[in-house]
Amino acid sequence: MNQIIRNSKLSYSIYSGAGNDFVMIDNRENVVPFDEQAAFTENICNKLFPGIDGVIFLDKPISSTSSIRMNYYNRDGSYGAMCGNGARCIAQFAADKGILTEKKFNLEAVDKIYTAEIVNNNKIKIGFPPPSGFKLNINTSIDIGNGPEEITAHTMSVGSDHIIVFIEDEKNKKVFGIDDLDNAKINEWGKILRFHADFAPNGGNVSFVQLIGENKIRIRTYERGVERETLACGTGVISSSVISALRGKVKPPVKILVQSGDWLTVDFNLIDSQIENLSLEGPAKKISEGVIEV
Repeated sequence: MNQIIRNSKLSYSIYSGAGNDFVMIDNRENVVPFDEQAAFTENICNKLFPGIDGVIFLDKPISSTSSIRMNYYNRDGSYGAMCGNGARCIAQFAADKGILTEKKFNLEAVDKIYTAEIVNNNKIKIGFPPPSGFKLNINTSIDIGNGPEEITAHTMSVGSDHIIVFIEDEKNKKVFGIDDLDNAKINEWGKILRFHADFAPNGGNVSFVQLIGENKIRIRTYERGVERETLACGTGVISSSVISALRGKVKPPVKILVQSGDWLTVDFNLIDSQIENLSLEGPAKKISEGVIEV
């Protein structure tokens, strides 16, 4: 079994995908073996990177049809979910490092293959398989301080599980008492829903959604594994857009404003309630780089 070489130095870069910040590690030489990546992630996030949302390892692909593989870990070391903003960052990271020269390629993540396209400098488009796990209009009871009250939520999986709440829905407006996401208590309300028994055992990321214009929405997300609000969540953006379309509130392409102030674009074909040609497009850029001792 391979092990990390202790007291060695490891290069890293920090990339941001619309405010979602990640430590990126070129791991093609298996410097951090897969079975040590979770503990490594939790350790460096706690000790060195308190503001980071997760760690992404660029590993050699398993499939012959893919150019790179991304292993993404939330800052608590949890693994097994797709990260849309992270996928854009790994694509930009690979391009910046000269690992890839083509503009379009496939990447692996959590045993699925996604398409990636470098649209222009620091703008990346990721193609997703059709989403699954649709459940619309779930009535669930929560207590945010006024006793148990019923709200309406929706769920969907796009490589990561999501719970979607529209603040303008009649029940939700009555319970949360807001008509603008500026006033939302994301960390408080998101945590309640993320760990709610109705969504057990795995829970999910929780996105609160506001319609702000024709085919435009705003979202704020409490992320599972980070356990707080993040400035953006790519799969949350996708889930919110698709469910908005299924409810007849928007038509693709959908423009989404995230908490960082960035805009993302989700496009897809909606045919008889089926989603095809799903993609997420938005920024990805390097923030800094350095060396850590392991």
